[in-house]
Amino acid sequence: MKSSYDKSKSEILRQKAEDFLKKKSPTTVAYLSEADTLKLVHELQVYQIELEMLNEELDAARSAAVSAAEKYLELYDYAPIGYIAISNLGNINEINQNGAKMLGKERLYLQGLRFGFFVSDDTKSIFNNFLDKVFYSKAVESCEVTLSAIGGSPIHVHLTGIAHKNGEQCLVTMSDISGYRLKQA
Repeated sequence: MKSSYDKSKSEILRQKAEDFLKKKSPTTVAYLSEADTLKLVHELQVYQIELEMLNEELDAARSAAVSAAEKYLELYDYAPIGYIAISNLGNINEINQNGAKMLGKERLYLQGLRFGFFVSDDTKSIFNNFLDKVFYSKAVESCEVTLSAIGGSPIHVHLTGIAHKNGEQCLVTMSDISGYRLKQA
C-alpha cells in the first residue's frame, strides 16, 4: 500500500513527465488503428509494471543501505575504543562516543578543538612526533600518551593512526591502557 508521501511524490513525477512530454512531442497527433492502439496500451502496461518492479527493488536497496549504515554507525559509536579523525593541523574532525568520554567532554563540543589540548605536557612531544610521523610516513604509527582529563584523573592511552588517503586527516584509534599500566607499576 502506498503512503500519501509516495502518492505526492508520484504525482509530482507524473506532472514533470507530462510537462517534459508537452515540450518534446510534436503538436500533430497521429491516428492509430485499433490494433496499434491496443498494442501500444499493452506495451505501456508492461513498461509500467517494469517500472513498479524497479521501484520495489530500489526501495529494498535503500532499506538495506539504511540498515547497513545504522549497523556501522552503532559499531563506530559504541565501540569499546575511541575513534578519532584528526586533521593535519591536529584538530578533531570527528570522534565517537567512547573517544569523547575519554576526553571528558560531550562529542558536540570537541569538534574543531586541538587534540593536543587534552594531551599532558609531559607526553605532548610524543603526540606531536606521532602526528608528524603519521602524515609523513603514510604508514600505521602508534604511541602512548597521557590525557589530562578536565576534572578527573589522567588517562593513559595507546594511539594508533594512519593518514587518510586525502592527506588532510588521519584516522586514529584510542585505547585506554590505564588499568594495564597500573598493573605494571
